Amino acid sequence: MAARFKRNWNKYLRLVIIIILALVVALATSEFNRRYIESKVSLLKIVVAAEHIKPFSELTPSNLTYREVVKSEVPQDAIFDIDEFLKEGPMFVGEVGFIKGYPVKKSLTNNSVESIFGAAVALKEGKSYLGISVEQVSSQLVKPGTLVDAYCFIQASTVNADAYVISKVEDPLLGRLYVHAVKDKNNADIVAGENSENIPAIVVVETLSPEQTSKLIYYQMVGKLFLVPVGADVDKYLEITR
Repeated sequence: MAARFKRNWNKYLRLVIIIILALVVALATSEFNRRYIESKVSLLKIVVAAEHIKPFSELTPSNLTYREVVKSEVPQDAIFDIDEFLKEGPMFVGEVGFIKGYPVKKSLTNNSVESIFGAAVALKEGKSYLGISVEQVSSQLVKPGTLVDAYCFIQASTVNADAYVISKVEDPLLGRLYVHAVKDKNNADIVAGENSENIPAIVVVETLSPEQTSKLIYYQMVGKLFLVPVGADVDKYLEITR
């Protein structure tokens, strides 16, 4: 009797196990099919080019737009929010441009620091970078991100004449210059914490107009420029170096 019960129990147990396995396989297959179909018909709104965008161009709200794309065709590094993307600072197309309607991929964009043209690609009309020749004494405490006033010391031209200094009081264009970079005699960037012991040879400042650029060149030729820190533009520094 016990042996018969055991045989029947084993038979029913095997049947139950087979049914359970069949249900598991069916559920797994159903879920797989559901996800596959969803990936083919479900739509996601992503950022695409609103027009043909040339390589190295700046990305702005005017040349970007949204388009719904099938989920399975969304790139892994797609962008979903224009404002959030541009909030990181000025963004530019890399070496490959975008065709109108093409998804904008993060891997094909960069900020000005990562561009092959460097930070100069982010300069607006009229602005420029100008290297000012300095020495350690005339550029103490000058670091990237600081704002400096320039003082031009002009030696006396004759025996009876006196030397004099021109500052932002006499020429407002000498005031609050943004320091973009500090370089040593080998044109290597001097970065705090890395090679800050190197002696500055060139301070690169951002000029806001051709007139300001011309004035600084003129003062370098007729006298000696001293750069005095008067503050810092932290937001701009973070935007450029981000």
